[in-house]
Amino acid sequence: MGATRRGRSRVVTLLVSSAVFLGAAISAPAGSAAELCSSEPDVFPVADLEPGMLATAWTVVAGTDPVSFDVEILGVLPDGIAPGVDFILVHTSGPVIDETGGIAAGFSGSPVYIGGELVGAISYGFFAADQTYGGVTPAEDMVRLLEYPSGTEALATATAASRPTFAKEVRVSSQLRRTAARAAETSVEAIPTVAEPLRIPVTVSGLNTRGFRRFAKTLRLGGLPLIPYRSGAASLGGLSADPLAAGDAVAGAVSVGDLTVAGVGTATVVCDDLLLAFGHPFFWDGRAGAYPMAMYGGDVLQVIPDPSNLYGAFKIANLTDLHGIIDQDRLTGIRGIEGVEPDSVPVTSVVANPDVVSIREGETTVFRQATDSFLWLPDIAAFHLLGNQDAVFDRLGDGTVSLRFVLEGIGPDGETFRVVRPNMHFSEFDVSFESIFELYAFLFEIQDNPFGPVSFSSVHAESTITQEHLTAEIVRVESASSVQPDFRERARLRVRPRDTISLRVFLLPEGATDEEMVELLVSMPRSRFGGSLAVGGGGADSCLFCFFEEEDGGEEDTPATFEKLLRNLRRTHRNNDLVASLRVGGGRPRESISRTDSVILGEEQVEIIVVR
Repeated sequence: MGATRRGRSRVVTLLVSSAVFLGAAISAPAGSAAELCSSEPDVFPVADLEPGMLATAWTVVAGTDPVSFDVEILGVLPDGIAPGVDFILVHTSGPVIDETGGIAAGFSGSPVYIGGELVGAISYGFFAADQTYGGVTPAEDMVRLLEYPSGTEALATATAASRPTFAKEVRVSSQLRRTAARAAETSVEAIPTVAEPLRIPVTVSGLNTRGFRRFAKTLRLGGLPLIPYRSGAASLGGLSADPLAAGDAVAGAVSVGDLTVAGVGTATVVCDDLLLAFGHPFFWDGRAGAYPMAMYGGDVLQVIPDPSNLYGAFKIANLTDLHGIIDQDRLTGIRGIEGVEPDSVPVTSVVANPDVVSIREGETTVFRQATDSFLWLPDIAAFHLLGNQDAVFDRLGDGTVSLRFVLEGIGPDGETFRVVRPNMHFSEFDVSFESIFELYAFLFEIQDNPFGPVSFSSVHAESTITQEHLTAEIVRVESASSVQPDFRERARLRVRPRDTISLRVFLLPEGATDEEMVELLVSMPRSRFGGSLAVGGGGADSCLFCFFEEEDGGEEDTPATFEKLLRNLRRTHRNNDLVASLRVGGGRPRESISRTDSVILGEEQVEIIVVR
């Protein structure tokens, strides 16, 4: 194989003895990581490659042991991957390829050797074409990652416009196709024309079919070239004493636990405590920043073939043991460091269902809070809660959720923060799913704030989910003022400036026959102009992505500080708030709120007319 497993003492203590922090960067020595690699692999120069040369590649197609397949060099496209990075066109064959139908997603990083020297890594494939053809990233370019500086200092947050696009195409030139056809003894038309980085199979655990489909859609909306599949959960555990070797399955884990999310590929190079894999980027973030992925081994269950040749085969695998961190994510591959404990954020939940007297405590460990291309924590936390609510609710459909979550972390100013949010949620269709959006929105707003990086230290949710409809519907609203002092249902209410509007709101709880009355008082400003008075549930017009505040001039603006953002989050109306909201002219509405023990349904409007 050109590389073997070997027992060896690590020099991990030179890098990190223990990486534990709340939002701080992992401690690591400055300078080059070459000190962790005492002997780089022998590399076969691209300049010495000739069409028709035979090579051997290694990957895992079942279990944990790598197997070999045959590779024929068909030619080289100079600067095909990027300026200075050539593209090596190859054809694969042998029993392994016959079994898989060609190069599969998850082969990314499969080392290719000629006479014990490393040519590079299988990393590109052709879609809607013959899957036995592929592309290799040269080892000459990959091994440079061994000399990149170590360290995981935080990266600046990129704007949406500057986020990288790593689905780069490689267009095979006519000349290379002719050369390849001669080497393969086939027609030029048989040689595919456009190669792309192999997609990354992503293991996802802890979700039922509905939850998995929605999570997979979320990943695709993020523009990530991934193939999600359902798998078993992985645990945090301790660091493995058996290091990975070239050809082994390797995974970069965003999270483990109830919701395990990790991308699976193949290890290309192992040099002491450094490992190179994939041969193409995962997220293309460069240095891993403050939130490196965890590096795990993989146990391949099988390769799912694609007889149509339209989309390509892919591996499905479960994670095995924790090995370290992924500290570099570059154009020619990812780099891992064995033996480094990754930092993590616990996402925990306690979900109870009184209908069937069931309760579950769940935990997901999140390593990757965010990348430049994707905010991971909001989705992981929300879908963690969904998975546990689905398990306890044991049905899909209508009901009510009483949810309280607590978010803790360190803000842009270096100060700790804590946000506690209780609320009730009702749905006639899918309450388990619809109740997770507020947790997602709060995490997203805090993480995507304009004031600077935020590091979460914990996310905890407590949920009671029931098939009962804990709701109350507004059946009528009676209003009165100094001008019209008798309480009546009115479409229009006449008031004087600085008047007090009195309301009687009649609610009918679900399943009840008797109405309940709630009294509200709203003060009229000193204004010559009328407006509108809306009475409804607090969640009816809450805008979790707006959070406007009134400045001295009466105009609305975004919060001026991170603390004001948190304040606005905390004061957002709840679904079980009965709210009378008076809008007269511009500026913030005047409100009167009564908190109830039911989700408020319905809304009534009263036109306000000012008289003198």
